[in-house]
Amino acid sequence: MILRKSQDVETMDVGKAFGFPEGVQLIQWIISNEVGDERYHHSYAVRKYTIKPGVDLEKMPFHNHEYVQSPYILSGRMIFENNQGEKVEVGPGDTVFFYENEPHRGTVLGNETVELLCIIDCPGNGENCVPEYPKNIAK
Repeated sequence: MILRKSQDVETMDVGKAFGFPEGVQLIQWIISNEVGDERYHHSYAVRKYTIKPGVDLEKMPFHNHEYVQSPYILSGRMIFENNQGEKVEVGPGDTVFFYENEPHRGTVLGNETVELLCIIDCPGNGENCVPEYPKNIAK
């Protein structure tokens, strides 16, 4: 058994990769392939995001991942959009599913900071399930 306390998990500022000011988008890798030893054969990761308001959806670049992604909203409200023009508004208790390599983007609605858990799968050797900064940002 492993206990992870969120206050002990490193916080990474991932908003910088999108060109946003410091502290706008923070991530903690609660569960990754770095948690546990060979006895823990998990093929998923759980990340906690804290996203502050102030970034218009149009300023957020579309990006994609080589894995299925599923954000679960804990607090606040967001809007997500894919590159086909589909948009959804989400709030506490809502989950969105993005298939692998689906270009998408999202931002906070209103003035309340959003907290969400993002569950991802780990295809192949699980190289996507280690703490890292965002990739595949459309320029």
